[in-house]
Amino acid sequence: MARLWWLALLLSTALVLASCSDDSHPAPDAHQQAVALHRAEQHLLDRRARAVRRDDLRQFLRTLDRGDHRLVREQRRWFANLTQLPLRRFRYQVHGRQVRSVMQLRGFDSAPVRRRAELVLDRVDGRMVVVRARPGPHPLPWDLTRIRVGRAPGVLGIFDAAMWPHHREVLAAVAAGRRQVTASVPFSWADHVVVYCVADQRVLGAFGDVPGGGSITHLGAMTFPVYARPDGGRVAAMRFTVLPSSVRAGQPFLGRIVRHELTHVAVGNRDDGDPVWVSEGIAEYVGARPIAPDQRRIPRVAVTRARRGVSSMPASKDFNGADQEWNYALAWMACDYIASHQGEARLWQLMTALHAHGTGTPDSRQDPVLRRVLGYDSHTLAERAAARILSIYG
Repeated sequence: MARLWWLALLLSTALVLASCSDDSHPAPDAHQQAVALHRAEQHLLDRRARAVRRDDLRQFLRTLDRGDHRLVREQRRWFANLTQLPLRRFRYQVHGRQVRSVMQLRGFDSAPVRRRAELVLDRVDGRMVVVRARPGPHPLPWDLTRIRVGRAPGVLGIFDAAMWPHHREVLAAVAAGRRQVTASVPFSWADHVVVYCVADQRVLGAFGDVPGGGSITHLGAMTFPVYARPDGGRVAAMRFTVLPSSVRAGQPFLGRIVRHELTHVAVGNRDDGDPVWVSEGIAEYVGARPIAPDQRRIPRVAVTRARRGVSSMPASKDFNGADQEWNYALAWMACDYIASHQGEARLWQLMTALHAHGTGTPDSRQDPVLRRVLGYDSHTLAERAAARILSIYG
């Protein structure tokens, strides 16, 4: 009987303790569950980023839903792309239900670049893993296609399979152009540049803010800013892309268009707010400068239009429209005229004056600035530029 009494006492004590334990540790509320979920997601993404930084494919694959073979195949390609890049920083941040990637290229980006990452995370067989990964807004070449990375002094080249056979030619042109532009501009610039050279239509179709509102395939090349945050603000880098048509054109055209784009990269925001003809005319002038005068080419339409006579410089709003060949030619010859009669320093002085400490100068107010810097207005400059076209090419 005594033994039974002790067993009953122990059982009742255990029940009381269990009851106290339940009262002192209530079921987790929604906030606690959200915190736990956030920690689990961030831990997974930390592992994913660490695997990329360490070039550890095995650990990277462990962060994926291995049952989704398409996901694994696409993510293998993305991993192979990213591990070729000179990553100074790479990590993820979970913001509510949104994930952002933070990436900075060593030697090429002045600040980390934050972008929205289209990743969906969920538990599979009790493990938190990535179950979906898609390119986010404004995808980069390594998000969309298999890339190969080439290097030259101060140059990082991003190529796809179709353009890789031309990588030495392109890198040599950019490296030479970098030196030539540095010798041409009267200020210091970062002089380290990333260039894309791809034929994949998925990549080319993803470019936004194409001049003239058209397709990038209608251009020979294009310079664009890379912003530190998705909503814009600080520019972390200026990059440019060279289209396959420009590579196929060979020299001296390839070198000329590369120098044109590198001038935009070097100038950065120093010409923000200038009339477009100034920015593009200076880039055309620097691009053509190293070419022997008898090898420089101008569109045939420029000679035809110059013969008709001209009374104004191209309007900024229409510069990259239907008449862009004529507009570029006239802007180039206007800058060429200024440099030949007043010296190259006057070109940069004009650019700076029109920039007006970042305020800019609209087309309608450019004449007072031109008179102050050059001694004549835009109408006179247009007439003299047209006359120069005819005297050299007519």
